[in-house]
Amino acid sequence: MFDELVSTTIKPDGTVEVNLVSPSAEEVENAVADFIRSERDFRELNRPSAATDPNRIGIEWWKALEWLALADSRLKNIFCDRDRSPRSIAAYHKYRLKMIAGKRYRTDA
Repeated sequence: MFDELVSTTIKPDGTVEVNLVSPSAEEVENAVADFIRSERDFRELNRPSAATDPNRIGIEWWKALEWLALADSRLKNIFCDRDRSPRSIAAYHKYRLKMIAGKRYRTDA
């Protein structure tokens, strides 16, 4: 799921330096929390009863949609990184739907 990236540097004297480059646990946690919060805010504004409330329609709906799209993009970049194959996107989509439903993500063993 969260594959690790490796950065390799070859110095002029021929020595090789390898560094692990991956998102920190805090960054992943923040991205998930931001996505969940944005999704709940948008869902609340997108429900039918909210459409009749004049204080909650219009620009607030568009802002919530924009925040949701940004949070989704950030989480997708952490989850898939450069691998945009249909299999990776499908795995991300399954993960995202389970988060929205409030279920824990488990891998099939």
